[in-house]
Amino acid sequence: MGRAAAGLCMLVAAVACSRSPLGAGQGSMTLSLQQDETLHLKSGLTPLSEEEVYVVDIINEQGDTVATYQDSRNIEVITLPEGVYTVAAYNKVEPTEAYGFGRPRYAGSQAVTIKAGKNSPVGIICKLANVKVTVLDFEQEIKDNFPEYSLVVKPTYDYTGSDTLTFTQADADGGQTGWIMPTDKGSFVLIFRAANHQSPDKTQIYVRTIADAVPADYYRFTVKMDTQSDPSDGGSMFRLSVQTDVNEYEFPFGIMGHTRPIPVISREDGGDIQDPLTTNVDSRDGLIRLNVHADASIKRLRVRHESGDVLLKYGLPGMVNLGGDNDMATDEAQREPLAEVMNWKEGTVVGVTDTWIDLSPLMNTAKLDGVLLPEGNYEVEVEVYDMDNQMVSQTVTLSVARDFATGGAMSGQLLNGIPGVGAKYAYVTAQWIGSEIPTGLAFEYRVLGTGEDAWQKATVAEADIDSESKSFVGLITGLNPETIYEVRPVGDGLSAGAVAVFQTEKFVAIPNLDFEGGQYGSFDGASGVYDPNIPGQTRFWATGNPGGKYTVLGIGLDKNVTLPVTDAEARTGTALWMTSYYVSKAGVTSLATGTIFSGTFGPITSAPTNSDAQRALVHYGQSYAARPLGLKGWYKYIPKTIDTDIDNKYPDLKGQSDKCKIYISLEAWGAGVSTRPAKPVVVGYGELLSEATNGVPEQNNGYVPFEFKVTYTSTTVPDHIVMCATCSYLSDDFCGGAGSSLYIDDFELIWEPDKLAQP
Repeated sequence: MGRAAAGLCMLVAAVACSRSPLGAGQGSMTLSLQQDETLHLKSGLTPLSEEEVYVVDIINEQGDTVATYQDSRNIEVITLPEGVYTVAAYNKVEPTEAYGFGRPRYAGSQAVTIKAGKNSPVGIICKLANVKVTVLDFEQEIKDNFPEYSLVVKPTYDYTGSDTLTFTQADADGGQTGWIMPTDKGSFVLIFRAANHQSPDKTQIYVRTIADAVPADYYRFTVKMDTQSDPSDGGSMFRLSVQTDVNEYEFPFGIMGHTRPIPVISREDGGDIQDPLTTNVDSRDGLIRLNVHADASIKRLRVRHESGDVLLKYGLPGMVNLGGDNDMATDEAQREPLAEVMNWKEGTVVGVTDTWIDLSPLMNTAKLDGVLLPEGNYEVEVEVYDMDNQMVSQTVTLSVARDFATGGAMSGQLLNGIPGVGAKYAYVTAQWIGSEIPTGLAFEYRVLGTGEDAWQKATVAEADIDSESKSFVGLITGLNPETIYEVRPVGDGLSAGAVAVFQTEKFVAIPNLDFEGGQYGSFDGASGVYDPNIPGQTRFWATGNPGGKYTVLGIGLDKNVTLPVTDAEARTGTALWMTSYYVSKAGVTSLATGTIFSGTFGPITSAPTNSDAQRALVHYGQSYAARPLGLKGWYKYIPKTIDTDIDNKYPDLKGQSDKCKIYISLEAWGAGVSTRPAKPVVVGYGELLSEATNGVPEQNNGYVPFEFKVTYTSTTVPDHIVMCATCSYLSDDFCGGAGSSLYIDDFELIWEPDKLAQP
């Protein structure tokens, strides 16, 4: 007779990862890097090539670098004490002759909280940190009159390092591109050098500063003769044509010799000039004022835009010239006609070092047919030309917006291994527009279609507010499954953000999780079998009981290995008891293990003769399209020493204590697939692996509580669930301790993050 078939429990590994032993108070992190190839809105994430070397710094809350890794490819797991860290990564670029025009430089960072005994995955997207430049051409007249010329690109005029790009005519003809790292304020310098035929031993030097560069910009330059130059301009003989993906303009070079700083354009409210200047769409109280400073004093000030469809209709001309070659009469002559959209400091701007421009009337009071400027973003360009012939051009974004930018529910995302939206909860996100962190940040939500009095509030924890990105995250719980909700961000004294809509996921209950149901009968080819499913309902659970009860010619185990227990053996009502039996009959040995799992067993048509045939009787998985977050319940485990290893797979474990295992594996098998694949796609996994419990018999009959989190590694919704409990964790391989006993009772799925002990 073959081996007695047993209930088996498969060990599913959601992530294969080498881990270092953790000491007291320590946790770990794993790291993954991607490059964001974005260049002027043309983007795509790419994995790092095998040749790409990234340096990784680990920085603590005090700003100290506690660890540096010179090559991210050598990092497997980083072990750290508990705390909050910033992980910063940047690609290692060595200056060599082969890279005389620089290389793209990428950098990124991510905050991570390390918790004792936990591994925290950290994914960093490294974005471009420098600016791409190329010289399209030098005008033919330059080629005809100057035997030697070049355009040098440097971070600053006095810079002497390797990050210097020199473009000659040959480089322009060859389409050479380069990469420059601007200063912290977004500026870099262009130096045009030329020697003419009359004085070949004298090099003329001309300088121009680009002042508003941001990472991933792409500048294309063309150098031209300046036929309109005036000797009073200091000898400006050349013009620079600048082309980006969003703008194209020209300005003259200034002759080298000045030492005064370039003009500065700043915000009256002290905010970052790169951020939108905002007025609230309802209250219209934004301060939209720009300050202009020029050490060399102002020669000309321009405000221009290309928003003919909106701004022009609301009264702002396509270009306003103040000072210089003003072709619209005097500054004062413009003041009254423009008073309803734009103001500036009294008097002329020519010759002063400081002035201001105020566009608040345009944003707050200007009307077209009685309607204020609509909600949206509008770009204007402010150009300052000083007496040293230095020109600074700054693109400013004017925004009519709400106090909040609503991000909505975080569907399709994972937060610390938890789906952004579930059956009974939703993570939601938003940003505030102002420079200060608002007080009373929260979210209001209601079922779609209900009235104003239906709004409920979910507060935002301080830890979920990110001042750097001006964003915050809220958790809304107690929601109904498969229901459409509206949500909006709110704050003290601020107008609510726009309403976003989301839908919660399915809630799918698992039957008989308290194990109160069950019946004896004939199942899966054997009689006298205990079945843990509720009579009359669709069968969800299976056990190895049919294999334990199966006999041939009176030979067999003839035992149920998973049985109901009551009274003193249960915590409440009825519990399940699983145990392992060593079988040796008719020359055949086996280990029959008590197991309950989602799936089916058998049917048995003949006596299995080997372990592979017995394994074939176990069919894991039931259809299931929901995403619970964890499992809690009660158990009692009395292990024996591992004394049986039928296939001799684990010789080193003989003599060690057995362990019990309870786990959930949520899997995506694919449309129409009903048999578990050999390598299923696991989208969520959680487990309890335990040795003996030490419960007090007088309390809960010796049972102790357990809880584990299901960690999701994919946003894919599963289509099957494998849920299992076994008294011998290596029962799939017929290895364990005969007599190991596991009692389980009152299981419950966890559906909301705030119900997890350790979310």
